[in-house]
Amino acid sequence: MARCKHFTIAAILLLSGCAYDTQSRVDQSVGEQTSRPYDLQPVTAAMPGPIAPQPAPATPAPHDGASVAPATGTDVRTVAWLQGEPAPNLLAADQPPANQQPAPLPAERPRLDLNIPAEIPGSEARRLELSKDPATKQREIELLFPALPPLVAEPMPLPGPDGRPFMLCDLQHIAAVNSPQLKQAAADVETARGNMMQAGAYPNPTLSYQFQPSSSGNTPGADGVGLDQTIKTGGKLRLQTAAAEMALHNAELALRRARSDLSTQVRNAYFAVLVAKETVRVNRALAHFTDEVYRLQATLLAGGFAAPYEPAALRAQAFAARLAYRQSIQTYIYSWKQLVSTLNVRQLPLSEVGGRVDSTIPYYDYDAILAYVLRNHTDVRTAWNGIEAARYNLKLAQITPVPDVDFNMAVLRDYSDFPHQTSPTLSVGIPLAVWDRNKGAIIAAEGALIRAQEEPHRVEMNLTNTLAAAYMNYKNNLEALEYYRRYILPDQVRAYRGAYDRRQIDPNAAFGDVVSAQQTLAADVTTYLQTLGQVWTSVTSVADLIQTDDLFEYARPQAVPALPDLEQLGPLPCCHPYASPLAAGVVVPPGPGSTIPAPKSFPAPEPVQRPIPNAPAVSTGSQGG
Repeated sequence: MARCKHFTIAAILLLSGCAYDTQSRVDQSVGEQTSRPYDLQPVTAAMPGPIAPQPAPATPAPHDGASVAPATGTDVRTVAWLQGEPAPNLLAADQPPANQQPAPLPAERPRLDLNIPAEIPGSEARRLELSKDPATKQREIELLFPALPPLVAEPMPLPGPDGRPFMLCDLQHIAAVNSPQLKQAAADVETARGNMMQAGAYPNPTLSYQFQPSSSGNTPGADGVGLDQTIKTGGKLRLQTAAAEMALHNAELALRRARSDLSTQVRNAYFAVLVAKETVRVNRALAHFTDEVYRLQATLLAGGFAAPYEPAALRAQAFAARLAYRQSIQTYIYSWKQLVSTLNVRQLPLSEVGGRVDSTIPYYDYDAILAYVLRNHTDVRTAWNGIEAARYNLKLAQITPVPDVDFNMAVLRDYSDFPHQTSPTLSVGIPLAVWDRNKGAIIAAEGALIRAQEEPHRVEMNLTNTLAAAYMNYKNNLEALEYYRRYILPDQVRAYRGAYDRRQIDPNAAFGDVVSAQQTLAADVTTYLQTLGQVWTSVTSVADLIQTDDLFEYARPQAVPALPDLEQLGPLPCCHPYASPLAAGVVVPPGPGSTIPAPKSFPAPEPVQRPIPNAPAVSTGSQGG
């Protein structure tokens, strides 16, 4: 008995449509998307190791750059906060109080007294005048210009899966498995499939019981069962199914678009982490470099070859470099957080990420890419499907006035006359299109068709403009990358080394030339690194329009020379006896890289790895790179 009950319930659920396993089909559709490999081609030929940890900063002495609270009732005073109140005997007492005018100077020594407004932060700093006694002067210099504290420790990323770094293909797979947008798009496909099935379903018949009383109403006249069925004419169900099928195709294209958009998000987040990681490395080298210049100038001051204000200016630049270094560490940490948020696995700790931003970049041809995008982009294909759906809907609106036939059959038993015979009845109903001829729906369908026919043109124009803007950024960044690496950076290195060599030959050569060359080189390297990040941002923008599974699928791989290693540019020695870094106790940190290679042009592009299907032959002029 229980088996019969369970069988009955299952049959009812099956007939009512409750037994369709939509969830399993959604999971299967998502599984098909996640099983497709993305970005398998390695972006780099060499994977750098994790960022080397720096020693933790030691607690500085009161005059080693420690924080000193400003006096109560005053604004934030930059100089006092950084180096504390110096010893009274180190500062000149020639600055009058705020409420007292400065004493007039002798006529034989005219000078201009520079009064910095108190509203300017740091204006409370007084003039520096050092003692004439060599021993006292050395102590004053040590108090005024102490050695900078060690750099902050960098975060140590954990190993990735199986002890290796996360590659871009690994991140793409993780993002696809955990993406809610991808699962929603797969559910929309099942929704469209169900709508298509429903659009082709024939109307159900109606089973009824009929009762007719007698003429007197005291006895039954006739009763029986009847069946009513509507016959659809004109191919309405076929047109409804065809229009719904176009909606299904568009839902499948939307699923493909969702997967492509997800891959673009992962690529942007991935390259942001690589750029942040490289920025940490470069800013660490710049911080060491500026520290060395500051320490050398303080040593020159002790030897009487520099003015007292010069180390202060260089210390400000050193702290600026240290600030950039600390900020780059924070950028690296939170770029990783943005990446794991894109992967929808926010609990993933900071881990190693393989690849370099200065190894190999894809080189796209504009004409070939544009031809491919205008044929294969999901927006273009969706627009063409919209035209077909609008045509089916217009045809359906035109044949809607064609009447459907309604059949009613019944079997009645007559009680009004003996021997109470049973007789069948049949009625056929056809609605007349007199008042409602579906004219408004036809006009609306015609307007929708006209709009749909213009949609591919609008989409193509929009895609062309978007690709032109993205390719413009891409080409400009490539040009900037090449100019910085081939011309700007090598010349700045030559200028730095030339200023240094001249300083060795001519002790009277301005030390500011060496410092200026170093600052310009550091600024140009920073700009070069920013350009690398912008190159990859523009690369992902172009690849987003191609909707490719691999950044290098429709591109020529092109090698990029690595950044110069600033830690191997050499110290800033001087021929003066007090200017040796070793004599001053300065330890120059060794760099892991090699010296800067001789500049060379980019290699010739290699043949396209995978040609674009059905792409017309185009010339590789200046527009295509």
